[in-house]
Amino acid sequence: MTSKYLLKYPTGVADSPVISKTVLKTGVMMNILRANVDYGEATLIVDILGDKEEQKKVVDYLRGEGVDVSKLEKNITNNVEKCVDCGACIALCPTEAISFKDDYSIKVNSDKCIRCGVCVEACPLRALEIVRA
Repeated sequence: MTSKYLLKYPTGVADSPVISKTVLKTGVMMNILRANVDYGEATLIVDILGDKEEQKKVVDYLRGEGVDVSKLEKNITNNVEKCVDCGACIALCPTEAISFKDDYSIKVNSDKCIRCGVCVEACPLRALEIVRA
């Protein structure tokens, strides 16, 4: 079982090896899906591998290190009122998280999404939006 989390490092924490320490201390593996480090602050999207208890252990440890942690339930929303199912988002998605359903409407697979925003930029009608945590 895996779940995605948004990690926000405040100034002073971003230059510390928090992820490495967390994996060593908890024994729970994490996969960094996306990272943005800018002027001593960092935002990461990670996939924590493990059951609910193991994920809680990781989240508690990260919070103890000063990291703001939010679970990501949903990554991208598609406004079906605006969407014309043109597929522009499908062609550019680097993880193949967006596809056509059998009826040729757009389907978003949140498990594959890394919140890169490429689909949002590609959408000519701005029907896609990154869910803010």
